[in-house]
Amino acid sequence: GINAEYGAQLAPGYPPPPCPSAPSTGSSHASGLPITFIRGESTFFVELSETSTILSHASPHSLVLLDELGRGTATYDGTAIAGSVIENISRVIRSRTLFSTHYHRLVDELSEDDEVTLGHMTCMNNSGEDDQDITFLYKLSTGACPKSFGFNAARLAGIPGSVISEAQEIATQFEDLSDRFHLFGKL
Repeated sequence: GINAEYGAQLAPGYPPPPCPSAPSTGSSHASGLPITFIRGESTFFVELSETSTILSHASPHSLVLLDELGRGTATYDGTAIAGSVIENISRVIRSRTLFSTHYHRLVDELSEDDEVTLGHMTCMNNSGEDDQDITFLYKLSTGACPKSFGFNAARLAGIPGSVISEAQEIATQFEDLSDRFHLFGKL
């Protein structure tokens, strides 16, 4: 099966937890990390090249790790590519896969797929008023993540509060517009 939306980075220097899983014939990953700027390859191109290799060589006995596939391009392109890839892996290749994404519409679609198990990294709200003042707990829980915490990440990175406030207003407008189109599509 596929575990979608695990969403946490592995912390270097910390041993991984035991994995009670059957042995695999090999593992494949696509992270987009080995960016080859010298050769003129974009992050997105490298990500797609790695994914192509996975799709060509993975088997039902493989362990596949895909981290934020499609993040290097426009939202609709990225969502469509990520959705098609995960469908191919779950329906055709059938390998054990960890697939992380921030594409909420894709997560909504995957929630209805019997071949996919959703999971997310939990967090703790540090104050009752500001749901962006959180601490990530690095604990995997079942189900889709209830919301995005990008503004919390922006705050932790030192982005000025005025910029974050403006971004929150814009995000609300995008979400409202997207919800209306999503609702219209269900009619």
